[in-house]
Amino acid sequence: MIELMKLEIEKSAIRAYMYAGIIVTIAMIGLLYLFAYAPHIEPNDPDMLIFTNYTTVIGLYSVVNMAVFCVFSCVIYTQFIIEAYKGKQLILLFSYPINRKKMLMAKLAVVAVMTSIFMLSCNLIVFSIFSATESWMPILADTFSIAAALHALKVTLIMIIAAVSLSIIATGIGFCTKSVPSTIVAGVILSSLYCNIAFHSLANDTVLLIAMVIAAMAGAATTIILMNQVSKLEVLS
Repeated sequence: MIELMKLEIEKSAIRAYMYAGIIVTIAMIGLLYLFAYAPHIEPNDPDMLIFTNYTTVIGLYSVVNMAVFCVFSCVIYTQFIIEAYKGKQLILLFSYPINRKKMLMAKLAVVAVMTSIFMLSCNLIVFSIFSATESWMPILADTFSIAAALHALKVTLIMIIAAVSLSIIATGIGFCTKSVPSTIVAGVILSSLYCNIAFHSLANDTVLLIAMVIAAMAGAATTIILMNQVSKLEVLS
């Protein structure tokens, strides 16, 4: 499996995805500061009070970050899965003396690992920069603490699993319809639905965990369905 994953990485334009990940990280830094500075723009607006503490700001940022990387992952999957399993690419793919299910799993695993690394790296950079500037020029009324850092790490891990799972589900939809746009649209819709649930559950870790587990189970089920469909595909000359 590891060798297949290495082969997939060598065949793909990883550098382009890395550049895209850097751009996303820069945008996420701006978004987090925008959330933190929001109460200063409208100091008399009671709705802005939610942006005054680390727990809420980190939660809101993480929800948006998950949606962005879910769609980002869907875009990568369109190359690794959707485009690879149609037309001449399919003929070339099935000419390799490799088990079809293992090949699919390698593709799914590569994108899942890439998404996880990108999200984790992005959040580590963003939170590190933000906490550093807060230590000498605070924006939030709250005080940054170890508890806030652990909360950020916990939410990040939950959102990574959610983003990976939802993007696999969207890929399954795109695979069935043999459509790249439907993969991305499905990713947008699924991440939006998950964001809505997560946004209203920021203070309830149990609901966040349940939503993550449901997404992970659905992603696992989609993987099994994809493996079965790939094993039944026939190459038409």
